[in-house]
Amino acid sequence: MSEIKPVSISYLDFKAGKDFTEDVSAAFGANGLGLIVIRDLPDFQKERIAALRTIRKFANLSEETKNKYTHSESNYSFGWSHGKEKMRNGVPDTAKGSYYANPLGDVITDDQYLKDTFPEMYTDNVWPSEDLPELEPAFKNMTHIQVGVGYMICELFDKYLRGLTNGLHSAGHFLDMLKKGTACKGRLLHYFPAPPAANKSEDGLCGWHLDHGGITILTCPLYLDLEGNEIPAPSDCGLHIKHPSDGSIVKVTIPADCLVVQLGESFQYLSGGHLRATAHCVKSSKTPDLTRETLACFMDWLPEETMKLPEYTRPYAEVVHTPFLPEGVPDLEGRMKGVKHYRDFYSNTFRAYHSEN
Repeated sequence: MSEIKPVSISYLDFKAGKDFTEDVSAAFGANGLGLIVIRDLPDFQKERIAALRTIRKFANLSEETKNKYTHSESNYSFGWSHGKEKMRNGVPDTAKGSYYANPLGDVITDDQYLKDTFPEMYTDNVWPSEDLPELEPAFKNMTHIQVGVGYMICELFDKYLRGLTNGLHSAGHFLDMLKKGTACKGRLLHYFPAPPAANKSEDGLCGWHLDHGGITILTCPLYLDLEGNEIPAPSDCGLHIKHPSDGSIVKVTIPADCLVVQLGESFQYLSGGHLRATAHCVKSSKTPDLTRETLACFMDWLPEETMKLPEYTRPYAEVVHTPFLPEGVPDLEGRMKGVKHYRDFYSNTFRAYHSEN
């Protein structure tokens, strides 16, 4: 296992109009890590630290209090969730707890049909206003920054694909799609102190998987001791990726003053396989008595968005293939069967990872 320095680009260079063709190709092409680091962002550390500390506070509340903010009707896709997700061989994931909300608005739609049919996407936000009121503003302040970075990277993808396809890709296509996609989800994550058994598994904190949506924007994690004091990141844990060129496992470190953008499988499909997602996990540390806090922002398409390959697509077998797919991770080809719209793919994926069967 090795540590690798991912492709990084400057926000300031983006604002200045620099061409990032080579960077996008290196990060998201066939041999890329499926992610890119955004550096030189306007300072956001106050917002990052506030958000990450609030999820630790929430996770340390009593079970009775936390259960007030669970939402089974949305399959625990809003509010607090712990032990509901299954990431490997159907085993419940108890290593982490999550607080979910939509950063684009507390009420995305008043259409009851949409809420009833797609509760994982359209449920109203649930906030712990009585027990931890600071969580809501901290969450919103940080995810607002992440959403802006998401739009930025989509703009780069559109320019890259338009150049790659000699104009066959429509200018602004994916940026427009993403801006229409109101099913955005922020996920504050608290990784509990890992029991000794977790250290026996390379993916002890978050099992091997691929993000299924459009793009994911990640903060650098915050490591705390049991008293809540910040500690240096342990060297033996964190985000790990299956390198698509040889299947080796590489560690990726996110600088504290940067954000990372990862590609999801649906983006891989809709780009005709020219942009690639990669399998990744979060490895637990052998260091006892620490917690890990982070915030991921998932930006998705509208449920009714058509999952159609572009005219410039690569061969279908390449589009749906994930090199060195870890054991137990559902393959993309299987989840694309019968899919016409993004809602179909979302449902297939949700069932594959969460089903009781």
